[in-house]
Amino acid sequence: MKKSIAIIFSLIFAAGSAFAQSEVSAIPDETNKVDVSMKVIVPENQHTVDKTAKIKIEYIPMVDEARIYYTAMYVTYDQGEAMNAIIGCLEDFTKDNKYYSYKYMDRDKERYYKDKRGIGWAQYISHVKFIR
Repeated sequence: MKKSIAIIFSLIFAAGSAFAQSEVSAIPDETNKVDVSMKVIVPENQHTVDKTAKIKIEYIPMVDEARIYYTAMYVTYDQGEAMNAIIGCLEDFTKDNKYYSYKYMDRDKERYYKDKRGIGWAQYISHVKFIR
């Protein structure tokens, strides 16, 4: 009885160690590294009417996510224009990178701050995930 229990446990241990060895080999090494870098993209067509406005896209290709920043001076900032400009840039980015569509991951956010010179700025931020 003790011998059969010992044999069963040794077989289970052998099978478990064989499985563990095959899983360890699946870990990426130096030859096949995963690209988790973030690309900062400034679109050519900003879709803005405001001369002080700038749009920047922080794109992570591995997870197909992006954060889009619309920044303008506080005095000339208009939320409606910010939303329209971001939607225009998102549509261009979707076409250029062969995505089917996108969905919003969070609610859009607004942030107000002053720079070193005391100039007030407004920033509108969207977080989206692209779908192929």
